[in-house]
Amino acid sequence: MSYLDEEQEINPWLSMWKSPRETVRNYVDSGHTKWLWLLAIFAGIKVFLDNAEAQNVGDQVSIGSILFLSLFFGTIMGIVQWWLLSGALTLVGNWLGMHAEWGELRKAVALSYVPLVWTFFIWIIKIFAFGQENFTPETPTIDASIPLLSLIVLCYLINYLVFFWFVVVLSKSVAEVYDTSAWTGFGLILLTAVILSVVFILLILPIVLLWY
Repeated sequence: MSYLDEEQEINPWLSMWKSPRETVRNYVDSGHTKWLWLLAIFAGIKVFLDNAEAQNVGDQVSIGSILFLSLFFGTIMGIVQWWLLSGALTLVGNWLGMHAEWGELRKAVALSYVPLVWTFFIWIIKIFAFGQENFTPETPTIDASIPLLSLIVLCYLINYLVFFWFVVVLSKSVAEVYDTSAWTGFGLILLTAVILSVVFILLILPIVLLWY
């Protein structure tokens, strides 16, 4: 396995795109913690904005309020999902006979957010270009403009490609911590996602049943 030159300071904002395993190994071996919290927080804000867009909350809430709420709830969401995912990957991996510390998985997961966080530039473009219509089902201004339509299609395409690469990076990062293949890391992520989904359903189902 080749590693990044430890004499040079690692810049995960760039190295995670092409050398995720080496970057994660450097962080694990050297004890680096720089950027981890910031990456988790920005990833949470992005997820909050993505959810607000998907759920068309702009029909009830102004774009200014959405952006303000994203800073508060997105920060909390980012930290919770970071700790929950890394903790679940640790438990499931150890249950399967592999070994890693939670702190190592926290570093791997946080560093894997780098591609997602870069898409903040896309959100900045979308906010200035599309405004409130980012968060509403009706988009008359966008529909009436071929340049805006082309731009929003391009933004979605880039988002899909970056998300795909995020999954690749996350798989390689988890694999590096467990000293296994990227495909095994990907399988562990899928299994962990299934387990978390089942646990969530089991927790939320009684509440739903009581509500109705």
